[in-house]
Amino acid sequence: MIDYFNIPAQAQIDMPISKKLFAEKVALSSVEKRILREDIDRIVMKGLLQTRTVGVASYIDDEFSYDQIIFAVVNIKNQAKASAIAGMVQKAFPSPMFLILNYQENYCVNWCIKRINQADKSKRVIEEQHMTRFFSTLENNSIIHKWLHSLDMTKFNCMSLKDLFDILNNRLMMLTISEEANCFLELSSIDLGYYQDIIVELKLNRIEQQTIIRELKCETQFNKVIKLNTLLRELQDQEIECCMRLKGNEESSYNFDE
Repeated sequence: MIDYFNIPAQAQIDMPISKKLFAEKVALSSVEKRILREDIDRIVMKGLLQTRTVGVASYIDDEFSYDQIIFAVVNIKNQAKASAIAGMVQKAFPSPMFLILNYQENYCVNWCIKRINQADKSKRVIEEQHMTRFFSTLENNSIIHKWLHSLDMTKFNCMSLKDLFDILNNRLMMLTISEEANCFLELSSIDLGYYQDIIVELKLNRIEQQTIIRELKCETQFNKVIKLNTLLRELQDQEIECCMRLKGNEESSYNFDE
């Protein structure tokens, strides 16, 4: 999976971090210590993007520090603990990090925005944490295939490491968006916010549908059943319309060879 990012040779590393060292360097709760002991197999740093290794300027201001970007792989034993593991590892590194979690033949990518802690400039505040679904690089899925190829950072046009991080952040986001549209969508002329607004709308729509479905299972009055079914059909039509709005930009999808 790491190969799809096409990390420049000068920035590639292969640095295992033992669980013993991790526990010594990071303040862990009792729950996190158990997760580290029972649910993590291996932690390896695979890439260190700096100005000297990739020739792209660092970016530092009062809120953000992008003097380096880390790529790491964590082999895990329990897929259900992926989110907790990702949060624990991200907390251990102040630098922006793209973290690949590997469970058997499946992968997911985790990343987050880290702001400088104004009370202690050496620390970071983690916000906007994101994670893709688990997927296999071997699955016969054209969306996955095209999305993976879109992560090649050597094709990015960026002026700083923050630009590079932001571009990759946006490309990673497009997996969920493309799967909802049922076709691969390239982030180009359409702003990411446009897609994200529709994704939020879809999530809220589906939550409301599930609420109505639960109410229908308990409702016995015929007139209320009719009303709930009508509302459910309206929501289902709105869901289809949201997906069509996403798919409306299909013509700008990548044209990689299958």
